[in-house]
Amino acid sequence: MNSFDNNQYRDRNLPEGSPWWRVRWPFALFALAVAVFATTIGFLPRVHLLIEQGRPVHLVIFLAIWAASMVCLLLAAMQPNRIVRWFWALLLSVSAAASQFYYQVSGSEIGPFDVVSLIQARHEAGRAAEQYLQAAGWPLVIFVFSMAAIVLWPAPRRTFFRRATQLLCWAPAMPILVVGGIVFLKEGGGSQAMPQHFAPLAVSAVTLGKLAGQEGVDHKAEAPMPTGKPAIRNIVLLVDESVRGDYIDWRPGNPYTPQMAANADRFIDFGPAASGGNCSHYSNALIRLGAKREDVTGSLRTNASIWKYAKAAGYRTVFIDAQAQVNKNASRLQNFMTVAETGDIDRVVMLGEGAIPDLDFKLLKVVEEEIAGGEPVFIYANKNGAHFPYDHGYPATEAKFTPVDSSLAKSTTQTLVNSYRNNVAWNVDRFFAELLADAKLDDTLVLYTSDHAQNFQTGRLTHCTVEDPDPREAFVPMMAITQDAALEARLREAAARNHANTDHFQISPTLFELMGFDKQTITASHGQSLFEVVDGPKRFTTGDIFGLFKDDVRWNDIDLDADYLEPEAETAGERIAASPAS
Repeated sequence: MNSFDNNQYRDRNLPEGSPWWRVRWPFALFALAVAVFATTIGFLPRVHLLIEQGRPVHLVIFLAIWAASMVCLLLAAMQPNRIVRWFWALLLSVSAAASQFYYQVSGSEIGPFDVVSLIQARHEAGRAAEQYLQAAGWPLVIFVFSMAAIVLWPAPRRTFFRRATQLLCWAPAMPILVVGGIVFLKEGGGSQAMPQHFAPLAVSAVTLGKLAGQEGVDHKAEAPMPTGKPAIRNIVLLVDESVRGDYIDWRPGNPYTPQMAANADRFIDFGPAASGGNCSHYSNALIRLGAKREDVTGSLRTNASIWKYAKAAGYRTVFIDAQAQVNKNASRLQNFMTVAETGDIDRVVMLGEGAIPDLDFKLLKVVEEEIAGGEPVFIYANKNGAHFPYDHGYPATEAKFTPVDSSLAKSTTQTLVNSYRNNVAWNVDRFFAELLADAKLDDTLVLYTSDHAQNFQTGRLTHCTVEDPDPREAFVPMMAITQDAALEARLREAAARNHANTDHFQISPTLFELMGFDKQTITASHGQSLFEVVDGPKRFTTGDIFGLFKDDVRWNDIDLDADYLEPEAETAGERIAASPAS
């Protein structure tokens, strides 16, 4: 007798044609399908996003990985060897259950930097278990159901199928390797909306492997105590999405952003600035986590977050995310934000659902509510802004520039620019008109920038290009609004001195200085602020900034005095003129 005829597999006495056999395998197939469906996160939104972005190759690859993963899951369930089957059942079910538990707690999929955060906070495991025990019910159901679906699958009876499944006993490792390879090549990204029986294992394996090759992960420091009083009661940091600095027109009566031009004296414009990165998650992380230009990776590991500084200075902390669900992954937390980071945020507001053109204006209502409250507040707000597809971001009745088509697969540069102009007119020009009209900005500073910009050249990515990026991807606005006379005078002087010579790395030290922290200490840990002239060329990063997947940060030069505006942007009038007087 060979190993198959020994006590290696179940059902050896069950005739293949018996009624129980005929009922059992369809039931097991149904149970396995339910286990997959119940643990899927963001599959349909991901498919919709790839279609809307005109990325057919990525869509095919994504669907192929899903199809291969389902075949491999079936192969795990069909293993005739009990030990092999139980091994895969336990491993894959733990992955799916852990994914569901983390999603229940955080609203997000597990990413590499969540794994790092969990490792750093492992000493808090006891208190975390007590805090989140109530969230374990559904993941436990998923674990039991997934285990049962795999373990109870009828083993193949025919010799050919038994031998074939045994030869393919390690096939379930393939999706783990493929997703892990994507995470490695994309420097931490690419695992979103993948099958949850495999993706968390891939992310954890890659992350732990990278951490094993490092000397150690530093613990984030606490913020120092401020040495003075805050210069302003409320601080609002607006980080827009995909807004390019040269698409804000300051000419009086211009057709693009006429309301901002009409209120030009209310803005303190620093001119075009260099974003920290050319991708949303990197730029936001650089700002929130207090990166220093001269030591990006080291400072991200050791500096306290912007929330810790704000709380140390006595501010209530509020985070607002107005990013539309269709434009992002199916996760509550974005841009490398972890559950640990939210522990320093007093209020987290998610506005991703509902009509997309309304999202930024919902954000504005939350800002108005908070600054009218009874205590000093620091607000970090991610606007929905001009995220592609651009036509989703404004009402169809507001299409002033035509023809429009922001589907990247079919559009031309002209239709892209028209769609983008309409979006900026709605989500930037109209937004600021309402902010200036409705918000009480006494003793409040509003600092505005964008996470990255856009490149409208056909055949190229609009942003997030890692190698040889176009500088347009990082050409962002930098401006401030305040009615505090002393602070306004100081900012106008800085804007005149630093016009077209700032970047994202100057935001955190500027805010910390205004919060009352010692200037020399902040300069040493975070670099120079907007109040100081930073010599040397402006640059932005692409790809990994944490040193987890790449030792050196990629730097790319950008000329902030260059004219990057596309000829197609002139269709409704003349090229933009000067910015408002500083």
